[in-house]
Amino acid sequence: MKNILSFCLVLMALSAPALAAGDKPGLKVGDPAPPIVLKNLDGGSTFYLRDYCGQPRTPRTRQERDVVVLSFFTTWCENCKKEIPCLQEMASRLAGDSIRFYLVNVGEARDTVEAYIFQRVISLPILHDEFSVTSQKYKASSLPTLVVIDKAGNIAEYHVGFQAGYEKELEAKLNLLLGKTRPESLAARPDSAAADTVKAKPKVKVKKSKAKKV
Repeated sequence: MKNILSFCLVLMALSAPALAAGDKPGLKVGDPAPPIVLKNLDGGSTFYLRDYCGQPRTPRTRQERDVVVLSFFTTWCENCKKEIPCLQEMASRLAGDSIRFYLVNVGEARDTVEAYIFQRVISLPILHDEFSVTSQKYKASSLPTLVVIDKAGNIAEYHVGFQAGYEKELEAKLNLLLGKTRPESLAARPDSAAADTVKAKPKVKVKKSKAKKV
């Protein structure tokens, strides 16, 4: 019995680092962006990430490459309400550049999201991740989660939570990706761990997903 107990303790010690590594949230800068196929709430058109960055889907589909900014949000997320206006203002100023901004709603019914858009006068295109499939791929369990994907289709920025002043760092990063500035002009980014977040549970049924704040 003593030998069995010793063996179990050794096994737990060996497996602990692997479990800890697997629990690390987020995607790493430089990782290929997971594929996205979602409905756009602008009328039901389908959004394919590969139509805008990375390898084009086919020789007949859109070939131009852009930088893509995704912000995962819900209508009940208070910090998402702070981030969205910043992104809308930035998108307006960078409208002439090859960059696209999208909000990705996580796990809510279409009518709920549409009412939210109308009430808050949101102009950014919204992708509907009703069953939280895309948010799980992008490990967006805390909201808001902002992801920047470069023209090659790789993760260029991954930021969790809302942090006042972060939009300046984000714009500097975008200008760098667009070739408008040099790398040495990019200041050190703030620590995402200090940002305010809320937790979102993935949706598995047609009913609205349950979530809790932290």
